[in-house]
Amino acid sequence: MKKNFLFLVGGFFAINLVGCQQMQTVADSTTGAISKGINAYDGWVSKGTQRVWDEMLNKDIRNKFLVLSSRSDNNVIILNQSLINDKFKLEKRTMGSIYLEKYINHEANFNEANRKINNGIYISEKDLASKMFIEQALAQGHQVRMYKKNINTDLNRGLVQSITEFNGAANRYDVDPAFVEFDKDGSPVAIMTRSWQTISAIGVDSRIYTNIYFAQDALRWFENNFSNRYLEDSLIRTYK
Repeated sequence: MKKNFLFLVGGFFAINLVGCQQMQTVADSTTGAISKGINAYDGWVSKGTQRVWDEMLNKDIRNKFLVLSSRSDNNVIILNQSLINDKFKLEKRTMGSIYLEKYINHEANFNEANRKINNGIYISEKDLASKMFIEQALAQGHQVRMYKKNINTDLNRGLVQSITEFNGAANRYDVDPAFVEFDKDGSPVAIMTRSWQTISAIGVDSRIYTNIYFAQDALRWFENNFSNRYLEDSLIRTYK
């Protein structure tokens, strides 16, 4: 009787041991499958990022403002370090545009924030983004024309913005000059505008957005909607 009991107990533990081993095998298999899935997903994302990088429409602007970086075996597109050091952030990018954000200041209310903006708290035509935009154009033998703020306003009204309208925020498109890059034949290559957004948050925060457009549809729209006379009357200076 005692032997039978010991036999039953031993059999019970043996069955449990086999069951545990099988469960561990299943768990290991599941973990391995998940790991392979994650690695496959990471590889897919990395290849997708590489494709986006390769297919961006203006390689000179891309290489001036952005960097393709490898992090943990994955490719990521980040902002040029010099712009990061100057407090710019990459707000958004597409195949044909780049949008940057920069925090400027904090004021007690909207009136004071707008007064500071109107009085030139930030001179965008002298900032790093402007310098880099001009540098990459001149390096190709192109020229850049700087236009008055009325051109900046009209461009921003017709081109996609990274900022949106919502309660507690006020957007402005009429503060800064605009830059347009032209090639040797006088055709537009790229456009850079500025937008402001002030947001109420225990006071008012002001940010400036740099919008760079180089998709063909944006450039065609510019050519079709801005006459040479209007542009000439609004020209401030030409960099060449």
